[in-house]
Amino acid sequence: MSVPKTGSLVRLEDGTLGVQSHGQRVLLLGATESASTSVTVASDLRKPLQGGGSDSFDLVLGPQTSDAILGEEMSQCLFEKGFCVLRMPSPSSPDLLPVMRDLAEDGQLGRLPEEVEEGYLGLGGKGRILWLDPESKNLHQALVAADQSLSYLASVLQPFSGDVFEKPIKERTPALFSLSLDEEEEEDYPIPPADDKILGDFLSTWRRGLVRVIHFVGPNSTLLELETKEGPDAAALPLQEEVIRITASPGTLLLFRPDCFTHSTTFNGEVLTISTAFLSEQPRWFLNPAKDFDPSTWLCLGGSIAPNGPPPPEGQGINVLHIATRMPAQWDEPEMYNTGLNAGTDAVIEIPVTRFDVDAYFTADPDSITVMNPRMNQKHTSFVDGIELFDNKYFEISSNEANNMDPLQRQVLEVGGALMYQMGVSKKVSNKKSHHVGFSVGVDKADFPTLGLGCGGTNALAIIANRFSFVFNLKGPNYICDTACSASLTATHLAKPLLLDRTWDVLDFHVATGTHLCLSPGPWVGCALGHMTSPQGRCFTFDSTANGYLRGEGTSGMVLKYGEYDAKGCIYRASCVGQDGRSASLTAPNGPAQEEIINKAIREARMTPPESTCWECHGTGTSLGDPIEVGAVRKVQRKMPRSEPLMMSSNKSNIGHLEGGAAMAAMVKCVLGVKMNQCVATLHARQLNPHLEHTVFDAFFETERTCFAYDRAHSQISSFGFGGTNGHCIFWGRSGVGKEDVETLLLRRIAKMSPAEIRPVGNNPDDWEADLPEANPQAGDIYSIILRPEDPMDEPIKWVKVRDEEERERREMEDVYTITGTFNHWQQDSMSPGVSGQYTMIVLVPNDGILEFRFLKNGSLVIAPEKDKCTEKLAKISAPQEGLTTCWSVKAAANSCVRIELLCLKHIYTVLWMPA
Repeated sequence: MSVPKTGSLVRLEDGTLGVQSHGQRVLLLGATESASTSVTVASDLRKPLQGGGSDSFDLVLGPQTSDAILGEEMSQCLFEKGFCVLRMPSPSSPDLLPVMRDLAEDGQLGRLPEEVEEGYLGLGGKGRILWLDPESKNLHQALVAADQSLSYLASVLQPFSGDVFEKPIKERTPALFSLSLDEEEEEDYPIPPADDKILGDFLSTWRRGLVRVIHFVGPNSTLLELETKEGPDAAALPLQEEVIRITASPGTLLLFRPDCFTHSTTFNGEVLTISTAFLSEQPRWFLNPAKDFDPSTWLCLGGSIAPNGPPPPEGQGINVLHIATRMPAQWDEPEMYNTGLNAGTDAVIEIPVTRFDVDAYFTADPDSITVMNPRMNQKHTSFVDGIELFDNKYFEISSNEANNMDPLQRQVLEVGGALMYQMGVSKKVSNKKSHHVGFSVGVDKADFPTLGLGCGGTNALAIIANRFSFVFNLKGPNYICDTACSASLTATHLAKPLLLDRTWDVLDFHVATGTHLCLSPGPWVGCALGHMTSPQGRCFTFDSTANGYLRGEGTSGMVLKYGEYDAKGCIYRASCVGQDGRSASLTAPNGPAQEEIINKAIREARMTPPESTCWECHGTGTSLGDPIEVGAVRKVQRKMPRSEPLMMSSNKSNIGHLEGGAAMAAMVKCVLGVKMNQCVATLHARQLNPHLEHTVFDAFFETERTCFAYDRAHSQISSFGFGGTNGHCIFWGRSGVGKEDVETLLLRRIAKMSPAEIRPVGNNPDDWEADLPEANPQAGDIYSIILRPEDPMDEPIKWVKVRDEEERERREMEDVYTITGTFNHWQQDSMSPGVSGQYTMIVLVPNDGILEFRFLKNGSLVIAPEKDKCTEKLAKISAPQEGLTTCWSVKAAANSCVRIELLCLKHIYTVLWMPA
């Protein structure tokens, strides 16, 4: 439809407004094009307070209304008169009334509390209301469109708001839909009580309100009065009138300044209104805890970490300094591994053709697998991508040699190299100096030599570890360990006595790794013949459908170092390795033997069983192994009562069974757990294995990510080789999540408090008493919020004014600033005050040409840069506080003069120096 951009404002016979183009076509405002000939040019279009009557208006909103012109005209009206009357097409929203009536019949409309009803709806206003939630997915399109119209007005007015109100519009309140309420209907809509939150929300929007907007939808007209308030804002209006009467017909929008007017409404029959408020910016408050405030002693937040839990060991021992991974799903950093575990994902895919053609070996009928018909019953694995890619130049290995290297050696070099780099030992550093560092690898088997691709003894198992020490010039003990599934835990356990020897063979540190790759179909076929692998290609740990494990890939490791126990990090607290001895069969697990090594590890750790927080189970997902393992844990834990259930999980549901590298992957998970204060979910557990006897065991088999109850915890891992070698290890750690951020802890604690108490006195919210900041806080105002350990979590928040802007400025004028440095032998010299907040002094540069200095406020509070010997004028400056020892350092000609200036404005400090 062609829309005229210019023309005369006309009125049709039915009173509808339109725009008539020069071609005599009429565009109805909000309707379709009309060919009506009963058109007259509109007369008496004077505006309110400018000669117009009660039904006059300032602007008409049409389809070609310019945003810039509309914003400018609205702002001009609000500046001159304090209000603006807009007219929209009539009917403006024909679908709104039936929607609201339907909502009323469905009982979805409510009533505002008595204390705030007239504040929202005007004096004498009563209505059945609905607050619009823009996030709701079931909103009628008519409601959404009406809400968007209000947002449009806010966006158009916002660029001009700073000039009109001296405060820009920053946000708006949700749309309030109100359907008029007559006396007969009041019994069906009782007035609800008002709590402090409702009163506080209203008072906040009342104080910050710059413009109130009311859209009168109809179907009947409304008589509205704006009564001018007393005060400087209303008195400053160029056009004034004590009482302004407006007849709001359907399609009228009224914008007015609540600081200048109070409004009252009189409805003639049923009327639907939509209202909102355009608000100024929410004041920003900066938290400054008291100097003696220590949240770690008592600040306990709902849903966060309590500062308690098992204490760390005392004295010296082994700390875990760093961890590294090269895992499936490209979890090639511990953080990526942690993210994958938190997301509850597994890293399992169908065996890619880059390994071998799985279809040539696979059978979907496990019962058909025999010695005469060797097949594999599993098509999936957790796959490490890119093992053929290797940066041999970094490790100074020739391309010819790298082509014949077992991929296990490559993986160990990459993961171990990352750990060495974290210890500050790169290849370049190690070439210049050897280090007395131990290195171990837990490995189950090596498939690469069986493929006929390698050559000579350079692919013997021992070379996996030997090559690493050769490449990085390490002189400490070097070995591999193969105890099948428990290999990497056993290898790490054997490093413990090496690190504890502080007399004859003192190690700098030890790098422990575990690795496994599935390159050949042979082991899959062998496991299928032994009915060890799951046909479904997953580890169904703890589940009633557990029927075997999934073979997986991955390499991981950690750095262990002897020293003082790090009470803020992760401690390798204890470990123990044992054997089943003569069991039911060579490969059958032995519960008493597992229980024995667990007890020994707990005794070595000098802890009690209830101090165990999280238990990383071997959990391969077999119908026999899982119940025996859980039974051993149950017997250990039932000896003493627990204060909270034990958390149990297994990462084999995420990454499968890494065989020789399985224990190290689980140990890395334990280290991440105590650092992140969490136990992640065990996947694929739908119905617990009934043989676990979990009903008599105070433990949870976690199927959702769960935080520890305290910020300190023990995470323990069990790993059992299928040949009978059992291992158990205990890590102690303290969570670093949110521990140092006092401000975050305080804000969370304050968020848990009840709203401030509001005491409504009279009908004018300006007179209400509230435990909130004043209506118009100024920059520099200081309020206190008192928190006590004995206060309940839902204690009402109370703001108490400590100091205002004027007092702050007065105190700043009274502050005394001095300078100290090498020029005056670190004595204090007073600085000369200049303009407000400026202090200067000319000093003599010492004979060495280096001038060092810092400032003091009132003789004791030091003002200094965050970094010592700072040479930058724009470097960050620490707030005045006692005990700072850093300083600025300036190079200048010896015995020359330097002018130093300190500028202070609203607690912001700037330093400047220049030749005098």
